Amino acid sequence: MDADIFPDPAGRPAALALARAILPGGGLFPGADERSVVAALGLLGRSPGIVGTTGALFRMLDLAAVAYTGARFSALAPDRQEQLLQRWEQDPVLRRPLFLATFLLKTAHFDHRSVYDAAGCVYEKGGPPEPARWLRQVVAGNEIEDGLELECDAVVVGTGAGGAVVGKELAERGHAVVFLEEGELHRRDSFKGSVLEAKRRFYRAQARIAAVGNALIPTFMGRLVGGSTAINTATCFRTPDWILDEWCSKLDSDALAPERMRPHFERVEQALWVAPVKPELRGPVARLVARGCDRLGWHHAPMLRNAPECDAQGVCDFGCPSGARRSMDLSYVPSALMRGAVLHTGVRAERVLTEAGRATGIEARAVATGAVLRVRARAVVLAAGAVPTPLFLLRQGICNRSGLVGRNLSLHPATSISALFDEPVKAHEGIPQSCYCGEFHREGILLSGASAPVSLVALMIPMTGRRLAAALGQFDRVASLGVMVKDHTRGRVRLGPRGAPLVTYWLTGRETELLRRGLARAAEILVAAGAKRIYPLLGRFLVLDGAGAAQKLQRERLAPWDFVLTSFHPLGTCPMGRDPARSVVGLDHEAHELRSLFIVDGSTVPGPPAVNPQITVMAMADRAAGLIAERLG
Repeated sequence: MDADIFPDPAGRPAALALARAILPGGGLFPGADERSVVAALGLLGRSPGIVGTTGALFRMLDLAAVAYTGARFSALAPDRQEQLLQRWEQDPVLRRPLFLATFLLKTAHFDHRSVYDAAGCVYEKGGPPEPARWLRQVVAGNEIEDGLELECDAVVVGTGAGGAVVGKELAERGHAVVFLEEGELHRRDSFKGSVLEAKRRFYRAQARIAAVGNALIPTFMGRLVGGSTAINTATCFRTPDWILDEWCSKLDSDALAPERMRPHFERVEQALWVAPVKPELRGPVARLVARGCDRLGWHHAPMLRNAPECDAQGVCDFGCPSGARRSMDLSYVPSALMRGAVLHTGVRAERVLTEAGRATGIEARAVATGAVLRVRARAVVLAAGAVPTPLFLLRQGICNRSGLVGRNLSLHPATSISALFDEPVKAHEGIPQSCYCGEFHREGILLSGASAPVSLVALMIPMTGRRLAAALGQFDRVASLGVMVKDHTRGRVRLGPRGAPLVTYWLTGRETELLRRGLARAAEILVAAGAKRIYPLLGRFLVLDGAGAAQKLQRERLAPWDFVLTSFHPLGTCPMGRDPARSVVGLDHEAHELRSLFIVDGSTVPGPPAVNPQITVMAMADRAAGLIAERLG
């Protein structure tokens, strides 16, 4: 075992014994070994403090066995270990640490070639890099000469759904545009399908940012050209009219009214070639969702996506290996570059340059070399996202007289529920989100068909030991539904130690109830479709028979910390409004306190849109681009 990552020799037997008991061999998939333990220990980070804490979790469970058996877990015979794991799964104190240890081990162990080979699946995806003339307009950070100064009409920080749209629209109108992107440009040969590699290479902070409060919510954001649009499911919902009406009432303005936003939605949908998933690609999960909803009389529909050439490789969240999705790196950014824009990658914006109350540019630094780059511009556009943008402003201490920079964070908390069927499903071979149920959308619940790569399928089965190994033998008969809820804005982004993001968030009773009801409704769909067993993704080991599963979930006493949640949609941290005392930017996206500084990303979205926000951010950016262009003349 790697001594660098596991410096405590005394803890090795404990970690390895637990790993082998939780993930035993003998089933379809190989059992855990030393590689699995090392990978699990490094999953949250390789610093001594983090590794030591993770190692302490395994040692604690090893010692906890003494109270039950009189011996450490690592000293027990395999049969006794199996009995103890089943007992701990139901123990109100130990089931949570056991769940965490199991989660880490499953995540680390199954993302490996040996697992994919055992399942008869392709481990390494990806094709040759696509040829492109516009690559001449891309400058890598390590090529920048220290002290370089540039001039342009607009400098855009970020190349995601907000920045890419603004930059492209301004470039098309003849303005000189410079993009600054902290991440790198990755082409399709980089997207190989590995979950862990993708999180290390393509996600901000290696996917280790989490909102903490009365629940722990990992909050995922892209850090590459294209931003989160390059690692999402390609789902393309318009903001519902009823949400836009809510925003108009909140803003006391019709600026975002449905009839005024419609042309912007149409423009971005046209540029992305948005269309319903083709029937031949919808897959078995969509068929099961349709069957369940039809039997219940509930609304369902195929998902709208911006992936016209999709070949259903099933790893959208970790980068499209076929280049089929029209994410910003393959649509808006190239369009801007072909019209003369320049893209600097691997460059971190550090401060806004100002003069006489006006933004005049950006000072940035190459991530790899530290070389300083200054870009002078008539318009400065911040589009780094709802967590990085407020942190940027807070570090410089600007635009926060209202005290609202970093506040009003919404997350769209999401979880999932899985089910075992008698029939083959092979969900891992399908599109992650190919269909949805909108029956309870106005209540704040959106249900969508969900699938995941083989490396994540074990997470959906809440068991350990030999029962888990037996269940995984039927992994190709498991189907899942995602549950996402419209939340109240109860979170905040602050500067943490060494400038790292500190994200806090509290689920209210309303969100807790919506999540419970969402899981129960999803269970109803799955059972109506023929599911025999239900696996809700909760921080407890809960397996339900199909009959009565929904009623059981409705009766289950669930607290916020019982849910296993994720968020891909942080929004709202630089609120828009007319009153400078109650907002950060105006309805034109210009900062109240600094002229010529525009914020155009998820941070200015007026509230949770109750749908995946890619099209929302893009349509608002399309609108903002027109307003900025008018200012530039």
